[in-house]
Amino acid sequence: MFLDALLECEFEGPIYLVNPRGGEIKGLKVYQRLEDIPHSIDYVISTVPAKASLELVEACAGKGVKAIHFCTAGFSETGEEEGARLEAHLVEMSRRKGIRIIGPNCLGIYCPEARLHFAREFPKESGWVGFISQSGGNARTLVSQARWRGARFSKAISYGNGCDLNESDFLDYLTADPKTKIIALYIEGVKNGRRFRDVLEKAAKEKVVILLKGGATEEGARAASGHTGALAGTDVVWNSLCKQLGIIRVDSMAELADVIITLSFMPLPRGRRVALVGAGGGNSVLIADEFVKRGLEVPHLPQEIINELREFTPAAGNILRNPIDYSQTMMEIEKMVRAAGIISGWKGVDFLIGFLNLVWPQPSFARQMDKLVAMILEKSTASSKPMALVLEPGILPEQAKQLFDLTQKCVDLGLAVYYSHASAAKAISLVLSHNEKHPVKGIK
Repeated sequence: MFLDALLECEFEGPIYLVNPRGGEIKGLKVYQRLEDIPHSIDYVISTVPAKASLELVEACAGKGVKAIHFCTAGFSETGEEEGARLEAHLVEMSRRKGIRIIGPNCLGIYCPEARLHFAREFPKESGWVGFISQSGGNARTLVSQARWRGARFSKAISYGNGCDLNESDFLDYLTADPKTKIIALYIEGVKNGRRFRDVLEKAAKEKVVILLKGGATEEGARAASGHTGALAGTDVVWNSLCKQLGIIRVDSMAELADVIITLSFMPLPRGRRVALVGAGGGNSVLIADEFVKRGLEVPHLPQEIINELREFTPAAGNILRNPIDYSQTMMEIEKMVRAAGIISGWKGVDFLIGFLNLVWPQPSFARQMDKLVAMILEKSTASSKPMALVLEPGILPEQAKQLFDLTQKCVDLGLAVYYSHASAAKAISLVLSHNEKHPVKGIK
């Protein structure tokens, strides 16, 4: 996995492979021992069994290695005394030898700028988001899923048990990193609560910080202990910490991605008043419910706006209130664009949300979607009203492809895309609530 990722991202430095069998893999020589490599080494990615970890540290010390990433599991996360004792010995020896440890039980570092990847599908382009994850799977999930919606990362770090370098070390680094403006965290537990709080407070003053806390319930905490050996802490304490320091707290990986997309692509609205423009009577009702439940306002259109829209909009099949249901006029792009311009120019709303259910799409409309969205986005931009789009997906193969295609068109336009009414409403509300107390600066 690691070799494929490094080759795919065109890692520029020399890559040395080590395995007792020797030979050759993908045109690279395989050395039987680390000591056989004729050059010094900076960084080691290790998948050796846990029982061989101390021997590896000893060998690395003789080659000038500065850091070892142990993907290997079988340490303190097992809950067994032998694993915990081995991990303690690993830390003691590495510190004595002047070597830093990432992990064990993790995927390590993704840094596009350095062309250091741990998954071959990750983007080669850098972005503004830094992600620190105790879970390797969650690190891979967030980068993989968020990239399809346009998010790019400065660094993503999976640190597992964090026996040496831990969450506080990586958070301190990203806080000082000028190429990181948003810091996302997936944390199951911390090594040093006081230090973590101090570093988190500093980070929140410099960057926008988003936190997903794993192990928030008793059952989740038990799972966290078995996953990375983490002591989870109580949910009340984490809630209080986030409120005190101005941290955006989310409840799932999907919400974490939604907030990142909101911060990355949606200019901050001046207020909470939204115009909802899309297709479907029932769909209109449901999206209005979700936005209002999240503390967002869906104001009635004034009669003069309605009258203006009625001049070119058929009454049958279209509802011109707010939400605005353009079910019967979706094919008439000029009319939709004209309506969006009128609505976005109204002083009674702060931002626009377009919504479309792809379960019953009109193929001919879908083919013109990029043109429609681009023209409406131009109208909203001219009126300084931010815009985003909700594309509710179906589960059929052709619907999935349509969702992907439409998402890519929106990404090309720099538009935030959400996949449900609830996800859009919650993410936008979280960002607005955060900005009301801690103004967001300099992300876009």
